[in-house]
Amino acid sequence: MPSQQGTVSLLGASAYCAINLPVSALASLGVDTNHDGRWSAAEIEAQTRAIQQAVQQRLRLQAQGQSTRLDFIQTHAQHDEPDGPTRSGATHFLVLLKVSFDTSPQALQIETDLFGSGPGEGQLSLKVMREADTELALLTPAHPRHRFFQSPGRVFLDYVEVGVEHILLGFDHLLFLLTLIVAAAGWRYWLSVITSFTVAHSLTLTAALLGWLSLPSAVVEPLIAASIVLMALLNLRPGPTRVRERVPIVFACGLLHGLGFASAVADLGLHGRHQLLSVLGFNLGIEAGQALFLAALLLGGALAQRLVLRLPIAWAQRVAAWDGRRISSVVAALVASYWLVERLLQAG
Repeated sequence: MPSQQGTVSLLGASAYCAINLPVSALASLGVDTNHDGRWSAAEIEAQTRAIQQAVQQRLRLQAQGQSTRLDFIQTHAQHDEPDGPTRSGATHFLVLLKVSFDTSPQALQIETDLFGSGPGEGQLSLKVMREADTELALLTPAHPRHRFFQSPGRVFLDYVEVGVEHILLGFDHLLFLLTLIVAAAGWRYWLSVITSFTVAHSLTLTAALLGWLSLPSAVVEPLIAASIVLMALLNLRPGPTRVRERVPIVFACGLLHGLGFASAVADLGLHGRHQLLSVLGFNLGIEAGQALFLAALLLGGALAQRLVLRLPIAWAQRVAAWDGRRISSVVAALVASYWLVERLLQAG
């Protein structure tokens, strides 16, 4: 079994699993007594029961509304090379287990936090088979669970949720939206730039998720930070914001942000049987999250304006003298510049 991969076969009311896990995922157990990053046969034998209990607790298979019973579990060292005088032990171990349910499960949820700390060990690829159906999933620390064999509607809603979560937790994307909104006031401007951004990121997001377009995140992430710096500097130019000049620039930046959105789903993976629904759901979730942020931003601005009107005249005049566009753009430029340098250093 290749590293960080596994299979689950559903036969009747039982699930038969074979999963290859990194030993670093169970470093806290103290199995590696000589601290060489490997488990020898003697080390595993001494801690077999503790290893099995930890796996049982941290690798959970569930079927909705059904009780779960562990019938069988075994662990074996997975040697990536023959043992030699300086390489005694394995960096991965194979888990074999059988779990039974009350009846044959129509849907199966798998959840785990058994991810390693070494390079490439922060993910687990699983293939679940049920008669003629096969579904693939990629588990990561950010998305440690997956529900297999769901209805198309449930798959769609799950990816909508992932899209909303990604945009609301993606501070670089939110900061970019902020630089768009403060550049000018008025529905004509806002509608033009937001539509341009939406169309652009939808194009590259869909193309990347369907495998038609690919660009390394080491290139995309610094460029996203650079796009925020660019928009902030444009806001600091003297003179009014011209919609016709701004829209094509926003469109070009949106193409980059779409590739950034796609990297989030690359970690999660598209749903094996419902790829198109996955793409549509994630896209809709991105738009919904974006709309929520913009609504909160505009509502906050309206409430702040009302608050200013209630202040004493002297204080109101001082607040009115503040240039919100300039202040927020300077802050955005500084923050994004820090991100740009940080991401370039990471990429290098």
